Amino acid sequence: MLLNAKFRKPSRENFGYYELEKLENEYSIEDIGIFRSLLVDLVDSGFYEQLFRVYSDWEEPVPLLDDNSTEIALESSLLILAHDNLKRKPGIFSDLIDYNKFYFLFPFIEWVYSMCLERQLDSDDVKKIFRSSIGERIVFALEDFDKINEIPEISSEFFQNMQKLKWKDKKTKKLYSKLEKALRFFVFKNFGFKEGKFNAKIIGIVLFFAGCSALNNKRDKITENDVFRAYKTLFKIIKTDISKLI
Repeated sequence: MLLNAKFRKPSRENFGYYELEKLENEYSIEDIGIFRSLLVDLVDSGFYEQLFRVYSDWEEPVPLLDDNSTEIALESSLLILAHDNLKRKPGIFSDLIDYNKFYFLFPFIEWVYSMCLERQLDSDDVKKIFRSSIGERIVFALEDFDKINEIPEISSEFFQNMQKLKWKDKKTKKLYSKLEKALRFFVFKNFGFKEGKFNAKIIGIVLFFAGCSALNNKRDKITENDVFRAYKTLFKIIKTDISKLI
């Protein structure tokens, strides 16, 4: 019995805790602690599992080739400006954040909105999202997206500057990678192809949020604080009833 207990196979969650413990030797213990607390709360509440289930069962309300697709997309000035100013593919030595990193913001909002409504979305629901200011709220206020009353006007310059963003240093880039690894261990009991695709979209959104944090603070480099703030924003959006903001 003791021998079996001693060599019991660790769970993925155990690996997640181990990854975070290692990070405490290199980064702010307080920030790692807050990240751990928010992540554990998100997992224990069932919200992340519910979001992944929505993604897995997703029925596209407005297919890309649908006649209404372009018309609905044009409802969002945020999407139009991103489309016109962000490159489709990153350059070899630049463009940390390209259009694809931004693009997944709206599908993510759709999944969370669907989760709030407890049903699949239709084209009218998507139109409401694109007509609302939910995207701008997140871009400018991040984790305080539900608290602001006045929303700044987005400009081409914002996305042009986003293309110039870089990591502050290798340590910051490592933090981004290691937190993603911890997230993956905590939220998935099994990690297959579908989980991998979902995770790739989520960490792309996290990078976009980190970029927004840097630009909102008038910086051209993404710092450790930006990465932590990006995750706070992600976790809060998932747990918020955003239907009240749409």
